[in-house]
Amino acid sequence: MLLMIGGIFLYASKNTSLFSGNATTTPTTAVNTTPTPNPTSPPKAGVPTVVTSSSVSPSDTTAIVTGSVNPKGAFTAYWYEYGKTPSLGSKTANQNMGSGFTSVPAPAHIVDLSKSTTYYFKLVAENQYGKVSGNQYTFQTTEGTPLPIGSAPAAKTIAASGISSTTVNLNGEVTPNRVATQYWFEWGETADLGNTTAFVSIGNGTVKVSVSQSLSDLDSKTTYYFRLNAQNLFGTVNGPILNFKTK
Repeated sequence: MLLMIGGIFLYASKNTSLFSGNATTTPTTAVNTTPTPNPTSPPKAGVPTVVTSSSVSPSDTTAIVTGSVNPKGAFTAYWYEYGKTPSLGSKTANQNMGSGFTSVPAPAHIVDLSKSTTYYFKLVAENQYGKVSGNQYTFQTTEGTPLPIGSAPAAKTIAASGISSTTVNLNGEVTPNRVATQYWFEWGETADLGNTTAFVSIGNGTVKVSVSQSLSDLDSKTTYYFRLNAQNLFGTVNGPILNFKTK
């Protein structure tokens, strides 16, 4: 799924590029991978996998960068390391990716950069099983390009509704904050979650939007945990974890 704002594209989880832009490659760091689980066995949690995108959207003093992260079944944080030399030296704030087994976009907004300057950067992710870095690339800030408009979305998880023995509606609220935004829910039988719903676009408005997704084929008399996540080009946010019990 592609969403566009000012020529910048936001994408669904199967795509590793949020937007078009210019960047050149530098010597790369190997991307960590883990063996594909046996299709007849439950997925096994492990070290996350990371892909840094070489596409960057720079301005005078900022840059929007992205990539993708597969949490591999454990709560995972991601951030970008960057600097004026290949040794980097600076990093963005940590953002929480979730705990599913699906590759999820990992955008971030790097600020307070120098004008007309080349920067090196890479995506890094970490969970309880280890830390891994994606490939390292470069971009150059541009003279006279205005700062992007907007900010990271706001997300709030709200109590589930329509609870039956096998189905439920998961609810929440998202404020896009002037940037094309998508949301999804994580859920599972423990507070570690582990499952994800589809990614849904809700536009680039400035007001709070009620959102909901339905689950089916649940087990009866079982407690489930869930939370809402929202994301745009400025970053990823997570609502609180709530729970419900099927009838």
